[in-house]
Amino acid sequence: MFSTERRGQVGIGTLIVFIAMVLVAAIAAGVLINTAGLLQAQAQQTGEETTAEVSNVIQIGEVIGKDTGPNGKIDQLNASIRLASGSDPINVSKASYTISTNGNATVVNGNATDSTIVDNIDQKQGLKDGETILSEQEDLIVVTFDLDATGSPLNELDDNDEVTFIAQAPAGGSTYKQLSAPRRIKEGESYIL
Repeated sequence: MFSTERRGQVGIGTLIVFIAMVLVAAIAAGVLINTAGLLQAQAQQTGEETTAEVSNVIQIGEVIGKDTGPNGKIDQLNASIRLASGSDPINVSKASYTISTNGNATVVNGNATDSTIVDNIDQKQGLKDGETILSEQEDLIVVTFDLDATGSPLNELDDNDEVTFIAQAPAGGSTYKQLSAPRRIKEGESYIL
């Protein structure tokens, strides 16, 4: 039945080595699980931020240039702003705008009370007065930029001058638009750029 010719003996040293190997394997497994969890959380956060940066975009529609002064130059720009397709709600007053005219550029805060260049934020469609959060596709806001505001580095637009807009949402998504003034600007007139 049982063979008594072969016998195995386990000494105390072998038992200690076996327990040490099990402990080392358990600690290594714990470190790997902890590291994997940390990497997963970091990858998820990076993915969410990247998605927000790509999809949360302000769409710049028509821009109307106005000559409000007596010099025959466009000194006020009214830009219509909407949500781009698939965007989450965006607070326009927390957005920033980079504007360049005739080689001069500046970055302005979208809040009309903090900026001398952003003159007004006017709710046109789908929003109540004072509301600056675009949440639906049909919401429309018109942002007025005063090019000849006190302390503004921007130049008024003369005939055929170019203006460049970059609108950046708080999440980081940006929209680029380059426009040209008409060939001939008449005093007191408005133009679609």
